[in-house]
Amino acid sequence: MPVAILSMTGLDNRELNPAIEKQLALRKLSPAQPQNALADLMVAIEARHHVTMQAWDMAVMPAEPVQIQTTYDQPVVLKAADEVVVPNLDSKSSRVLVVIGGVQADTEMVHATGQELQRKLKAYFGIQARLQFRTSSDTVQVLNTTKTVS
Repeated sequence: MPVAILSMTGLDNRELNPAIEKQLALRKLSPAQPQNALADLMVAIEARHHVTMQAWDMAVMPAEPVQIQTTYDQPVVLKAADEVVVPNLDSKSSRVLVVIGGVQADTEMVHATGQELQRKLKAYFGIQARLQFRTSSDTVQVLNTTKTVS
């Protein structure tokens, strides 16, 4: 199953973005619950591409390595020490991990959704999110969520 992983830091997610709110209203989409700017943007993009997106606040993630688990009959989940880490994006989240993909998503859909979210994050928030594409497998794959300074 293909997945896209976006990671970002420095997000100011406290105030709603009028342009995103306008998109939701024009398309008659309900705002995210709990409502915040990134979650509303994800609602708008998800409705267009029909690919599931989930977000986690990296500041409250467990310190140990976290695994992304995919199965063909359930949504993508994050696990730490065999415990599911529940998606927990809120308005205070400034370091965020977004996983894009799901049962019905093919590679093209996942790529298009990831690229659109990355572009809109740059346009609306001025953030260059790190975008990685993976195909799930039984082999453990290392995922870097931060860029090293060179």
